[in-house]
Amino acid sequence: MRRVVIVAVAAMIAVAVGAVTLVGHRGCVIGVENTAEAFRAAHEVYGYDGIECDVRVTADGEYVIMHDESTVRLGDSVVVAESTLERLKALELRQTRRGIAYTGRICTVAEYLDICVETGMFPIIELKWTPGINNNDMSRFDGLARLVEERGLTDRAVILTSMRRSLEYVREHHPRLRCQWLCRKSWTEHIGWCREWGIEPSIMWGDYDAETVKRFAAQGQPVATWTVDNVANALEAVRMGVATITTNMLWPGAVVGAPR
Repeated sequence: MRRVVIVAVAAMIAVAVGAVTLVGHRGCVIGVENTAEAFRAAHEVYGYDGIECDVRVTADGEYVIMHDESTVRLGDSVVVAESTLERLKALELRQTRRGIAYTGRICTVAEYLDICVETGMFPIIELKWTPGINNNDMSRFDGLARLVEERGLTDRAVILTSMRRSLEYVREHHPRLRCQWLCRKSWTEHIGWCREWGIEPSIMWGDYDAETVKRFAAQGQPVATWTVDNVANALEAVRMGVATITTNMLWPGAVVGAPR
């Protein structure tokens, strides 16, 4: 009931004023990051519009969600690219967040996409440097794109990465997929590249200003920002005209419909 009220209020404000899109970072702060529990909580507790995840490829060619190369930070020492999906699924991941200890299991991209379909959230799929998905080799990306297509999400999914050559591959071979470039102040050197390739910027909070947003808007490109957990910063981003905010725990009612 709490989530329903939050979403309903946010939706009414959005219709009246115009809304910023909120995306849950690695799901949200509830649960082990990038697990099914964190993704579901992003919908059930926070009512986010979309959920961001980090993709890697296992030794047996499966697509899984993990930010780091290994599971060290989440309580073990297994390298994803050197492990099978079966081995990774057997691990108990552990993470303490805001004083609460959580456990969980690694989530596959297929499971993540199914959650997106079930909840109506759109996927933001961040590509990490992994075998078959990197600036030098994109041979495994087509299989990932097929998973998205099979679930009818091609026109809603966002491919996000800091790897510029990888984004060029996506634009050339999968033009229906929306692309965002994960960057910091380096956007200043590549604004023309963003225009040429039709790739939107996703800029770290603090590395842009209102003029940045205007410059991209002039070439028809919305600006996204990450990772914003402070309400004052989120409201400033909205004021500057940012279209999408990635967050671990902001409540939609705090920023949706805020005046620009």
